[in-house]
Amino acid sequence: CIIENCDSCFSRDFCTKCKTGFYSHRGRCFRGCPPGFAALEELMECVEGCEVGQWSEWGTCSRNNKTCGFKWGLETRTRQIVKKPAKDTVPCPT
Repeated sequence: CIIENCDSCFSRDFCTKCKTGFYSHRGRCFRGCPPGFAALEELMECVEGCEVGQWSEWGTCSRNNKTCGFKWGLETRTRQIVKKPAKDTVPCPT
């Protein structure tokens, strides 16, 4: 195997098991996962992470389902899930 930090290979250039402390990603071994991927600690693999959109604008202040101006109430904002993680292995943020 010619892959750096690899313990076991499928072929010369595809790693199936990385050395301790390294994450497997597309047949290579990395200290951390690339952007857009999340570390699955149990398997030491990088899986597609959750992708979320931009936050909405803040809503109006409300308390007990009534508009309350700017004091002593609750303001909320939301964002949509753009891409769910592979097999729901890595949860999306709330």
